[in-house]
Amino acid sequence: MTGSEIAVMLVAVLIASTAQYTAGFGFSLLSVPIMALALETHDAVIVATWLGLITSGYQAIESRRAVEWGTARRLLIGTLLGIPLGLVVFTQVAESTLRLVLGVSVLLATVVLARDFRLTRPGNGPEWIAGTVSGALASSLSTNGPPLVFVLQARRMPIVTFRATLSLVFTVANIASLIGFFVTDELDADVSARSALGLPCLVMGVAVGSCLRKRVTEDSARHVVIGLLALAGVSAVIAAL
Repeated sequence: MTGSEIAVMLVAVLIASTAQYTAGFGFSLLSVPIMALALETHDAVIVATWLGLITSGYQAIESRRAVEWGTARRLLIGTLLGIPLGLVVFTQVAESTLRLVLGVSVLLATVVLARDFRLTRPGNGPEWIAGTVSGALASSLSTNGPPLVFVLQARRMPIVTFRATLSLVFTVANIASLIGFFVTDELDADVSARSALGLPCLVMGVAVGSCLRKRVTEDSARHVVIGLLALAGVSAVIAAL
C-alpha cells in the first residue's frame, strides 16, 4: 500500500468504527466504499472483514447480556448457509452488478422503513431470509448489514438489543467469511497484515462512538439507522456506475 492508500484506509476506519459503535452497524457499509476509492475492492473487503471482526467482536462481548438469542440463532444459521453462496458470487459475478443490485435493494428497503413499515405477523421467515442474504453479502461484498437491519428495525427491536444481536451475528459472519476466503485462496496475506495499521483509528472511532451512544435515544437511533441505510444504498449505486 502507498501512503495515500493507507491514509484513505485510516479515514475510512475512523468514520466507520464511529458509526458502528454508535448505531450497532455500519462498519463495512461505510468503510468498503471509502476504501475502494484508493484500494482494489477485493483488498477493501479483506481489510473491512478483519477490522470489522475486531469492532463487532468487542461489542458482542461487551453487550452479550442484551442479545435476543432466539432471533440471533435464526440469523446466524441463515448467515452460515448464505456464506458459501456469497463465495461463489465473489469469484463469478461482476462486482459492479453486485453493487448496483445491493444499492437499489437497500434504497427500496430504506423507503419502506421510513414509511414506518412493521413486521407484526407471527413467523420467523423474514429472519431466515435476512440471515441467508446477509451471509451471501458478507462473503461477497463484506456488506451484510442491510438485510439484518431491515428485519430488526421492522420488528421494532429496542436499540440496546438491536446493537447486541447485530454485533454477535456480524462477529460470526466475519470469522466464517475469513475462513472461506482462506479456503478459496482469496485471503491476501500482505493486505491482511497491513489491516493492523487501522487499529489506532478503530480504537479512536470506538471512543468517539461511545460518547455519541450516550446521547442516542430510541427515536434518534431509528433516524440514524435509516440515514446510514440510505447512505449505504447511494454509495453502492455510485460505486457501481
